[in-house]
Amino acid sequence: MKRSINLIKASLIILIVTSMLVAAVNDWTFIANEAGVLLYSRKVSGHSELQFKSVCLIDQPLEVIGAVLSDIPSYPNWFFKCIESKQILIENTAEFKYYLYAVIDTPWPFSKRDVVYETRILIDYDSEKVVIKSKALTDPLIPLRNGYVRITDSEHQWILEKVSSKKTRISFINRTNAAGPFANYISNSGSRDTTVYSLQNLKSRAHDTPNGSAERK
Repeated sequence: MKRSINLIKASLIILIVTSMLVAAVNDWTFIANEAGVLLYSRKVSGHSELQFKSVCLIDQPLEVIGAVLSDIPSYPNWFFKCIESKQILIENTAEFKYYLYAVIDTPWPFSKRDVVYETRILIDYDSEKVVIKSKALTDPLIPLRNGYVRITDSEHQWILEKVSSKKTRISFINRTNAAGPFANYISNSGSRDTTVYSLQNLKSRAHDTPNGSAERK
């Protein structure tokens, strides 16, 4: 009898722990379906701003999406509020690592933001998935510009998953502290819009590749 009770207790503990782990992985809250782009948010420990995720299917091969994301100078054509972007060339940079500088047009009366990302590309050939992770640098790799606010606390990633030879599932996860005065006021709204509209615009641009270009919102 005692042994049976202990087994029941052990089973309950396993069930509780398993439920907690599942909840930790699936703690996204659904927000809206924005023209075919599913938008989610969640809290991140140690940060006051939310993390956002947008997900959609694109009727293009994974390679086409990758080509759009690798064309860094074209980001102002589709990435939400991006008005300048360039890859920073550094000697001995690893093959799947690069640095990206971008300027974000923040609405008046707020100052424009700029940011330097360290970006890494992870390729899982077995599952046919590509993950592009970017994290803002705190070091002034690019000198600070007068009148701009430098973002130093931001992380985002693109996840490209092959569904078929002509279809790709893409997720864009973004958390950004806008920095400077009123950062708490504009961080969540800016991250939310950036996450959903950038993916909508990427979807349009991917369909126009290689000759067209998408209208940026």
